[in-house]
Amino acid sequence: MKPALTRELRTWYGLSLTLHFYGAHWASVGPLPPHPQLVNMLLRMRLPEEDSLHLQILHELGHLQSLPLMVPIIAVPFLLSWPVIPALAGLFILWEVLSESYVIYREGRNYWRIYGIGPG
Repeated sequence: MKPALTRELRTWYGLSLTLHFYGAHWASVGPLPPHPQLVNMLLRMRLPEEDSLHLQILHELGHLQSLPLMVPIIAVPFLLSWPVIPALAGLFILWEVLSESYVIYREGRNYWRIYGIGPG
């Protein structure tokens, strides 16, 4: 499958990777296989295509930007022998929240303008 869009991303800690979008709701970062962008799909459902794509790119970058925070957090449930499925679900939710928080941080008032909330 050939990517419809490719972007070069660079994190604050120096990691450089290529982001590939395959259609509207599939993406891959670096050497990882394509994955469905479920959270992006739900959050951007009714947005204009240009705004949606811009926020999707930032969201995927947000995952990379928050990776150094997630690595030690991921270790905690396994070190404490928590049940695997609930621990992974909680980590997934946390990582999605961190990633979207990065989008809000980067966009500031523009984020709220895109969603039609507040003065923009």
